[in-house]
This record gives sequence, C-alpha cells and structure tokens, in this order.
Amino acid sequence: MPSQADEEAHQLSYLQKHMANVLTLLADSVDGEGDESMVLTMETFEHLGFLLQFSEGTPLSQAAPFFANSDLDMPAAPVPATQVHDWILQNIASSLEYTAEKAITKENNQRSVSDPDVAMADAVTNTRIQSSSSTGASVQNNPGYYRNTSFVEGISKTSVVKHGSDIKGHSIKVLNCHDSVIYILAPLKYATVYGCSDTTVVLGAIGKVVKVEHCERVQIVAASKRIFIANCRECIFYLGVNHQPLIVGDNHKLQVAPFNTYYPQLGEHLAQVGVDPNVNKWDQPFVLGVVDPHDSLSHPAGVSDVQAESATCLDPDLFTDFMIPSWFEAEGPTKYNPFTLPEVYWASQRKKNASLEDIQKNIRELELDDNRKKELACALHAQFKDWLYAFDLTPSLF
Repeated sequence: MPSQADEEAHQLSYLQKHMANVLTLLADSVDGEGDESMVLTMETFEHLGFLLQFSEGTPLSQAAPFFANSDLDMPAAPVPATQVHDWILQNIASSLEYTAEKAITKENNQRSVSDPDVAMADAVTNTRIQSSSSTGASVQNNPGYYRNTSFVEGISKTSVVKHGSDIKGHSIKVLNCHDSVIYILAPLKYATVYGCSDTTVVLGAIGKVVKVEHCERVQIVAASKRIFIANCRECIFYLGVNHQPLIVGDNHKLQVAPFNTYYPQLGEHLAQVGVDPNVNKWDQPFVLGVVDPHDSLSHPAGVSDVQAESATCLDPDLFTDFMIPSWFEAEGPTKYNPFTLPEVYWASQRKKNASLEDIQKNIRELELDDNRKKELACALHAQFKDWLYAFDLTPSLF
C-alpha cells in the first residue's frame, strides 16, 4: 500500500493531468472567441471544493484571487476557464514541489515532532493545495489546520467510540486500523478512512464527504451527503447518501447496501449537517474513468486500460441491522433508522424477525431441567461463534 505522501502526490498529479477536462465540464459557453468563450461563475467554481481544499472552513472561492472579494450579494463576474486552469495548475505545481521537498527533508534528517497533530500532516480530507498566491492560505505551513482534525490511528482488535465532545474541529481521519470496530457518533463535515482492514467503521452524520481509500474487507456504515471510494477490495458500504457514490481507481468486489443503523442523536446530527434522510442514492454508484496501467500505486505494469469496477448491491438475504451498543449512546429522540429501507430489504428483515420470534417461542416452551438448559446455552453459544466466523463478523466482538 502506498504511503499517504505518495497517495497525495499521485492525487495531485491526477488532477494536474485531468483538470482541463474537469473545467470543460463545469464551464458555461458564452459569446466570444478562443479563451473567452468558456467561463466559470463563482457558484460553479465552488463545486471544485469536492476535489480541492486550501483551509478548513474557508470557501474555495475566497482562496482564488479572481473571486476573493466577492460575496453572495455582490458576486464577481464570470472568469475565463483558462484563467482558472492556469491558477489551479500553478498551485498544484507548488504543492508537488513542496511535497517533494518535504519527502527529501524527512529522508535526510531524523527529527522529532512534539505536536502529534502536526506529525499527522500527511492525512488529509481533500487533496491539499499549496497556495502560491497572497490570498490563498498555505495549509502545509499552518499547524493550526491539523489541530482542527481528529485522528483514530493504528488500533487493532479493539473498539473505539467518539462522540462530539471527543472530536476537535469538523473532520475525522481513521488511519491504518485493523480487526476493530470504530464508532464516530458525531455531526462532522469530513471523514476519511484510509489503509484499514477487517474493520467496521460507523460514521454518524457527515455533511460534506466521506473518503474511503486503500481499504480491504472493511464495512462502512455512513450517513453523508457524498462518499468517495478509491482502491478498495472486498468492502461493504451501508449507505445513506444524498448523492451518487463516486467510485474511482482499482477496486474489487465492492458491495453497497442501504443504511442499517441508528443511535438516539442521529436525527439531530443529520439535521445539523444538512443530510436529508428522505433522499438515499446508495444503489446508484457512479464509476469514474478507467484503471490506468501506468499507475504504479494501484495497478501492475503492462495491463491494458480497463473500465474501473463498480459495486454490486448486497443480497437482501445477507442484509442485517447493525446494532450500536446502548452503553455508547447519549440520550436523543431517534428510535429507528431514519433512512427508509427498499421493500426487498424490508421483506428480508421481516422474514428474519419472524424466524427469530419462532425460535424464541420454541425455546421458551421447552420443558428442560437445569443441566439441559446449560447444554442448550452452550450449543447456542457455539453456533453463534461459528456464524460470526462464517460471515467474518468477529471484529464485532471487540
């Protein structure tokens, strides 16, 4: 798996290569010739915030010199797409140069960093851009930026729960965690899950975007406006998302399913970050581009370009509710999953619930002495463990 620094450099190079095409899709045509015929408004320019970030909480337009002094009441005039393109490429080049210098410095000098938040500077929510203009904030040189992000990193075979009071800033990064269960029960803007395996991550309410990259055999339970998935294998995504899931890179055996949990404050958290539980596009993944054979980070050399692999819908018979332990929860009004299940998944749930009720009824009606009751309990316990291992649910025990 590539390092976070390598991945960032790769993302910047990808944007550098394809930014002209992205801007062409966003630009409006106007009367004019040559470079003046395609323009971007401030509102359209803000859509690039899905890909680029200068500093948390600052609109992208305020980092750009051609929109910096405008506002909603007095928006700036549209700007030629070529001008926007040149400015973005200038800043990407600056960021790539900075990343290279940082890697060389780190390799040649062993230095200690007293602030762990600064040491985590390579873990980012969006692709960071090093500003070369006087109006843009220089993110990498601003340690305060990293103090606005919380981290769950390097845990193994355990459970972690984070409430709003445990999280500083508006973003969370779950990095290199294995065989664990992680609960993020808070309203946030951004969430990143990177380099994890055999782990379940519950993300309560994310108002901007969830990014999941370089993960294997993880289960993501997320309520968010958007989700971005890249270079993952054998993962299941239980989603409540207002926009189509975006899938890019070298992915294999991904599955998507409707959102399957709740906790008492979930409804309030969704309202706080602007996620609409009445809109769920979990089953409409959008696959962007093809797998690049020249991408040494994710694909072997010598393989022809192929369409990036999409995700399949989870078999309804395999769909189950995910129960968040009650001792993790604060008080709140939400008593059930706020996202409506499709009928086929509802039918599967009703069938399972009916079977469970029949089993419980039969067990209650059994007339057993104490020894037989102990034998039955042991048998049920053994079958339950076998079921957990068969469906790779052992992390739920931690």
